[in-house]
Amino acid sequence: MQGTGSNASAGYHGYWITDFTQVDPHFGTDQDLKNLISKAHAKGMKVFFDVITNHTADVVDYDEKTYDYLSKGAFPYLTEDGRPFDDADHADGTGKFPPVGTGSFPHTPRATSQAKVPAWLNDPAMYHNRGDSTYTGESTTYGDFSGLDDLWTERPEVVRGMERIYQRWVRDFAVDGFRIDTVKHVNMEFWTQWATALDRYAAERGRKDFFMFGEVYSADPAVTAPYVTRGRLDATLDFPFQDAARAYASQGGSARKLAAVFGADHKYTTDKANAYEQVTFLGNHDMGRIGTFLKQDNPNATDAEILAKDRLANELMFLSRGNPVVYYGDEQGFTGSGGDKDARQTMFASKVADYLDDDEIGTDRTHASAAYDTGAPLYRRIADLARLRKAEPALTGCRPSGTRPTARDLRLHPHRRRVRPGVRRGLQQRRLGADGDLRDRVAGHDVPGDPRRHRPGALRRRPAAHRHRPGRVRRRLQGGRKARRAHRRAHDHPDRPGRRSHRNGRPQGRRRWGTAQPGRLRRPGRQREVADARLRRPRPLPGHPDPRHRRARRDRPALQGRRHRLGGHTASATASSTTGTPPAPEVPRASWDYAIVHYKRPDGDYDGWGLYAWGDLADGEATTWPAGHPFIGRDAYGAFAYVKLRPGASNVGFLVVDKDGNKDISADRFIDVTRTGEVWIEQGEADVRTERPDHPAQDPAKAVLHYHRADGDYDGWGLHVWTGAAHPTDWSRPLEPVKTDAYGAVFEVPLTAGATSLGYIIHKGDEKDLPADRSLDLTADGHEVWLVSGQEKHLLPQPAGTAAALDLTTAEAVWIDRDTVAWNGVAGAASTQLLYSLDGSLTVRDGTLSSDDERWIRLGKTALTDAQKAKFPT
Repeated sequence: MQGTGSNASAGYHGYWITDFTQVDPHFGTDQDLKNLISKAHAKGMKVFFDVITNHTADVVDYDEKTYDYLSKGAFPYLTEDGRPFDDADHADGTGKFPPVGTGSFPHTPRATSQAKVPAWLNDPAMYHNRGDSTYTGESTTYGDFSGLDDLWTERPEVVRGMERIYQRWVRDFAVDGFRIDTVKHVNMEFWTQWATALDRYAAERGRKDFFMFGEVYSADPAVTAPYVTRGRLDATLDFPFQDAARAYASQGGSARKLAAVFGADHKYTTDKANAYEQVTFLGNHDMGRIGTFLKQDNPNATDAEILAKDRLANELMFLSRGNPVVYYGDEQGFTGSGGDKDARQTMFASKVADYLDDDEIGTDRTHASAAYDTGAPLYRRIADLARLRKAEPALTGCRPSGTRPTARDLRLHPHRRRVRPGVRRGLQQRRLGADGDLRDRVAGHDVPGDPRRHRPGALRRRPAAHRHRPGRVRRRLQGGRKARRAHRRAHDHPDRPGRRSHRNGRPQGRRRWGTAQPGRLRRPGRQREVADARLRRPRPLPGHPDPRHRRARRDRPALQGRRHRLGGHTASATASSTTGTPPAPEVPRASWDYAIVHYKRPDGDYDGWGLYAWGDLADGEATTWPAGHPFIGRDAYGAFAYVKLRPGASNVGFLVVDKDGNKDISADRFIDVTRTGEVWIEQGEADVRTERPDHPAQDPAKAVLHYHRADGDYDGWGLHVWTGAAHPTDWSRPLEPVKTDAYGAVFEVPLTAGATSLGYIIHKGDEKDLPADRSLDLTADGHEVWLVSGQEKHLLPQPAGTAAALDLTTAEAVWIDRDTVAWNGVAGAASTQLLYSLDGSLTVRDGTLSSDDERWIRLGKTALTDAQKAKFPT
């Protein structure tokens, strides 16, 4: 049990792991598991383990007893001697990870027990220690998932440790693969190393078909596919298909979303995988069942209509590419009121009150009785579909001769990219246009998903003599058939982990270069370059038809022995080049995108008044006198207007004028945007305030989001909310604006008690204002924000802090005892730290502190004790 009050729960899902090395004793022993796997294999069934590497049970606590997420920007990791560093620079495992200590983390971690196995998991330094995730931005991979200890997967010790944990399960059990949880919440470099190591380990033990697929909770193939191509997994759970299938079968949508999903299939193609291995599904334990969605999307439908739609959804899944997965109970028509605990009904008779009133589609049964009915209508339909799929695998995109192709059959041959023996030739191959959309079909001999044919724009008709190598010059290699095969392998897979590149049948580790013969070097732009490194593909200019036209790189180092080879002939040269002009000295520049002027009029009448501005404005922001930017925003101070700044802005001048050109005051006023992004003025007064005036206290029970669109069209736009919301919304039923004003739409969101963040997306149907999930930090940003369509940053409030001039000759902090520094910091600052240098090299450069030996001391917010106040009176 973990959590308190309404959040108290048992780890029923199995992801609160303390011991990664043994079977949960509730389920039996290691031998019991081995027997289960053996009997399953005897029946032709495969067994996959559901595993996790992102987090463990919640055993690490923070001394501060606060759990808000603290960002890397405000709270970078520190080495044990106080130097800030970015752990992402060391995540690929090629270098030494910086040594860290207890003061290296944003929160001060402490292990409350030594219950975890293996023992290295009890070290708090093996965790990110940044606080609870808001499930947006960097917190997606660095934050604690619902308070669970988030492993520091950028550390090589964690990567190697997790490799050893799961290699043991591969070694000791005949498991067929892994379903990997929370893949999206782990950095990509971890997966590249971990999956490659597990693949190799399984293959060395004769398990070449070992299959690993990951949970990447996103309906966007651009998000899911990289975990196959870069992360080296075999597949992901196909959330894009699930989303499109629900829209089509349950919500009455067109097939366009499905077409877009299948049109992106080429994005999954690697040397070992393609979209035909994606794991498709209609619902699961987290989001809920397909029966639940059907009921929610069609509240007025009859039982017969719901059953028909359920059949359609399953037909769509079974007769499409991929490996279909049926969530247990769906074949019995299970529904439920939602996801997670509401979607975990038992197959045997239940006594859980929340389950007893759930409908079971196509039957008159309730959960008060067992659900093992092989005559249930959905059971019969799914069984028929499974038999049809097995008998006619061409329906899934491939046509084998004899038996249904396995995942291994569908993988590409490592040397020739041909179908393995047993898969019939003459398959139809989809042709891709330059934009990646499906075009006409042409005959071919490759499995759909061949990366050579699926590379956008690569497929074109050629004379028969050249079809053996589309887009390549035919040439003979020395060394016979083995040399040609080795060359082909190096040409097709230059970046494949664990494989050495070859050319002309020789390993690159044994380079032998002949004398260049003038006039024999042909079309060097199509050959790879070697510069004291393995062979690399040329980098053509994007969109240029001739790959010999390459992008110039700045300050390119000399290429020692730059060689091009074709037909056994070599040319060599040494060259260096520098492009561009020397960088200009850095000058202070704005760190915000907008300059905002707050304007107060006692009469509250802002109609016709505008902000006329000049200076470092973005293109299109300047206006013709007397027109200006209207004061469209309203807040507790009065009204505000804003102008967008150009990159590198430093100064903006402004006047407040009405539509007839009458000025509020005649003098020009200015904003130093290197120091502040907003100012406050009052009618008829010349003073320009740069400090935010006191505002009335905000209501902590709700969040208010103001949303501005340039086109002024707010029809259909709503707010989808989750974390922190008292009433999380369904995607199809977002919150509507409570009103619209001069600025735009106004959304009000009731919050849970003690909420520190609000997860949200502004959308209109499936059109999102921004593609990524958003999070409002209620602690740092407050409970009211102003948003501009298409902009990631809030317009208001702007980041707190100051860029006041630094003077090293004055003292602003007092070190009063061993553990206390008294400092009048900025109340709204996300973090405060002192910089020090052992060699005394601190200096002020371009308005910021700088040092060649920079080290940090983090300061925590606190109050002086009575004894300290008595000793050091104000």
